[in-house]
Amino acid sequence: MRLSRITLGLLAISLAACVPAAAQLSPAEPDPLARIRDAAKTNVQACSATGETLCEQVAPKIIANAQGDSPLADNLRRLMEALKRQTKGADGEAPGVTWAMAALRDAGVDVHVEKYLVAPKQTKVVVAEIVVAEIRGREKPDEWVLLGANLDPSDSGSSGIDEACNPALVVEAARDIQLTGVRPRRSIRFVLFGGESQGMTGPWAYLKGHGNELDSVPAAILFEAAANPLNGFVLNGRHDIEPGVREALKPIESMSVTNLRFDAPFDAESLDFLLQGVPIVVATGAKALSPEVARNRSNLLDQINIKELKRNTAIAAVTAFGAAERAEPVGPRQSRAEVESLLKTTGLDEQMKIAGLWPLWESGKRGRLP
Repeated sequence: MRLSRITLGLLAISLAACVPAAAQLSPAEPDPLARIRDAAKTNVQACSATGETLCEQVAPKIIANAQGDSPLADNLRRLMEALKRQTKGADGEAPGVTWAMAALRDAGVDVHVEKYLVAPKQTKVVVAEIVVAEIRGREKPDEWVLLGANLDPSDSGSSGIDEACNPALVVEAARDIQLTGVRPRRSIRFVLFGGESQGMTGPWAYLKGHGNELDSVPAAILFEAAANPLNGFVLNGRHDIEPGVREALKPIESMSVTNLRFDAPFDAESLDFLLQGVPIVVATGAKALSPEVARNRSNLLDQINIKELKRNTAIAAVTAFGAAERAEPVGPRQSRAEVESLLKTTGLDEQMKIAGLWPLWESGKRGRLP
């Protein structure tokens, strides 16, 4: 029996009515990060030269977040306004700390302030405030990579513009990693150090306060390059951490940041990490502006190269994620004897003696204890 067209049409409608509604819908759009999150659940080696690892999958997302629309420029402007109000003394950190807390909360990460009593050159005791945010690791949350910068510029009126770029970069790096929705194997701590104006470097105070955790720090990454062209890192005499650093940098080889130096500059921000035996990696690049040029530039924030600062942010975020994700730590913590040997090999011992810091090392008041 032949069926009419009308009968066939009614039959088709009847059959469709028998199919569950969900089966009639168009397939949902795939989650672009689902494959990356699935990879995060496996024990893959991060940033290796072969295959597509978790780090190599996440890195493009981090870079896209860093180089796309972001609050980086507005955050930098707000920080500069806060630093103009910042004065030396017991309450000197408050405006910068307030900015950092708000900016990191907006970045979607947990944040708190740690306060340390400091005995400065003056007679009164003051408090150094250090802002700490964290993205918890999925497998080894008690091990953490530190990404940090100084929140206490020596000059809030001229060259301080460049110095303010570093904490703004750290905040943006936290946002860029958080936006991927992927947690690395270990935790990443984003630390903004205050305390320098009170007579004690922030890293010194922070590391003393966390001395019982330092065996679990596979790397500390400090950014001092601001918005200057960044081309690599200083490893402070630690040849043993080169393979781990190069692996973390693997996804961004095309960004030309493979230049690794092994000298150990006498630097107030990185010295205490070295004295504690923690593997320390410091961002390097073109020489910062001279004080004369900076004064002539005054506070012209619009002359900061935001595009370069975004590039540096992408490098910072990918490097921190790679160091936190790799199967093995970037490097071991050195013993006190190994640290002292490194100080002598690099010549830092003589510079510490000239600066009057060697007695602090010898007495155990500064650096790793025996």
